[in-house]
Amino acid sequence: MEVTKCVLVVDVILIIILSENNEASKLTPAARPLSYALPEARELKKALGYNEDTYFNFTELTSKYGYQSEEHTITTDDGYILKSFRILPKCNGNKLYPILLMHGILDTSDVWIIPGEEVGIGYILAANCYDVWAGNHRGNRYSRRHTTLDPDRDVAFWNFSFDEIGNFDVPATIDYILQATNTPKVFYAGHSQGTTDFFVMASLRPEYNQKVQVSFHLAPVAWMSNSYSPIPRALSPNVDLFKGVLDAAGYIELLARHQLMHLVLEVLCHIAPEPTCGLALAITTGYEQGTIDPKVLSVAFGHLLSGTSAKSLAHYGQLVVSKKFKRYDEGAEGNLKRYKQKKTPEYNVSNVASPVVLISAKNDWFSSLKDVGTLSSKLPNLLENYVVPELKWSHHNHIWDARLRKYVAPKILEYLERYNN
Repeated sequence: MEVTKCVLVVDVILIIILSENNEASKLTPAARPLSYALPEARELKKALGYNEDTYFNFTELTSKYGYQSEEHTITTDDGYILKSFRILPKCNGNKLYPILLMHGILDTSDVWIIPGEEVGIGYILAANCYDVWAGNHRGNRYSRRHTTLDPDRDVAFWNFSFDEIGNFDVPATIDYILQATNTPKVFYAGHSQGTTDFFVMASLRPEYNQKVQVSFHLAPVAWMSNSYSPIPRALSPNVDLFKGVLDAAGYIELLARHQLMHLVLEVLCHIAPEPTCGLALAITTGYEQGTIDPKVLSVAFGHLLSGTSAKSLAHYGQLVVSKKFKRYDEGAEGNLKRYKQKKTPEYNVSNVASPVVLISAKNDWFSSLKDVGTLSSKLPNLLENYVVPELKWSHHNHIWDARLRKYVAPKILEYLERYNN
């Protein structure tokens, strides 16, 4: 135990010391970036025995596991420059519709391949001849660019929530894929906020329902009044205060990759993945000890946290308080300016005309079964509201638990085969 403590301390000190040699740390306070990031320190991690999957990026991971991938750049109508990755089908079968995978909050496209080729949903789909596209929304490690704004110096860059992601990022990505593949429609699969993004798009821009063959929603998030995740619950009583601070100080980046919080979690998860990473998941989205391979947890927290806007977290807090699925509340004056009405409008999910499959869990703290039930009752074209028949199954088990090959992947593949015509 004492040896473990010493190794832990040495890990932290070495990485922090190396980080302090970064040029950004030498800037004066006035010139220092808004989002102060620390270097990756790959060579040090190698020396400390880190699993290389912890620091490999998307294309490095796919190459390691024998899959060919491509990197694509997409610019949204409001100037955000996004990066998407394509995993080419690992077969020579019939041409199948492409499928777009969208990650959750604080995540990236990496979440779909983190568990390796046997468990990663991205790999499973590519092995079954699907043309896999893994998107990244604005603000994460792969999409911190804009045509005019600097994410490290312009607070305006961070003035977004999942409303803008659904309104701009997802439609732009779908249009890009359709043009690149010369197909009329895409399949869509989202996890957590990736599901919220879709429901925003399909509600505000219903014409995009015609471009989606079927959408799959793992841990769907829309209504949140029954969520018992500590993060939205902690925000909800103080959401007005939080919004006031944001309005006064400007919108900022939170929990970014290579900021101190990420480095600390990465080091702790390298030393003791099950208690550390498991606890981090348990107090945010729910987690049952022993359900996800500790090696996968350790790798996952090399990729998380990946940054988001403070406004995104505030928006989820508003959903908890309002008990409605509605747009960001800018206050009466702000709402009048943005929405042409004082009352914050709700998302009209009756516009979601494309076929929908919901996949939820019994022990999900963030996406409760009651809230998923509310969502399912309002969707006009619901194919199935599937609950994984495992008590010890939560928010991230959908994408990292080896048993997803039994519970989740077959369900997705069943509908993909049925609707690929």
